[in-house]
Amino acid sequence: MEPSGITKTEILKDPVVADEVWQAMKDVSKSRQLAVVFRPTENESEIVVDQTFGWEASGMWVKLEQHLTAIDQDIRWAAINMPYLTTSGGKRNKLIFLTWVPDTLTRPKMRESVRVKFNGVQYGGPMRKQAATDGGTLYQANDASDITLDAVLAKAAKFERDGIDRDSLAQLL
Repeated sequence: MEPSGITKTEILKDPVVADEVWQAMKDVSKSRQLAVVFRPTENESEIVVDQTFGWEASGMWVKLEQHLTAIDQDIRWAAINMPYLTTSGGKRNKLIFLTWVPDTLTRPKMRESVRVKFNGVQYGGPMRKQAATDGGTLYQANDASDITLDAVLAKAAKFERDGIDRDSLAQLL
């Protein structure tokens, strides 16, 4: 038994992705939600919905940033619908699959668990496959500067030929 109470066999098991997670990811990919944040359960055997962020009010991006940066000793994943307008008037929606592993995470066992166990989530696991099927972009974030609107938008619009209409972002997010 490891110090954290998790055996090596348990670490190597793939986590079960709850049905609510699939529905929440579908809602984000269909633009029904701005974002949904996922978390592992206490025993790290299942991935469940942590919080959803809808379109009902402006300032939702700030709330999403605050939610993630408040978590300093655990990991999270987020599916984010990133809408933006180009300077030529084109309307875009990009799906971002964000992995949040804060630099402040001090539990080495949790870091090892993330590296070994959740590689199945990020690199070839069912959630990552769904994000890729929906045209998603993978993004790793480790501190507050990685999840600013500008940083995530830069990742979403990486291959955009036109510039981004930043004035429109205030209305969209």
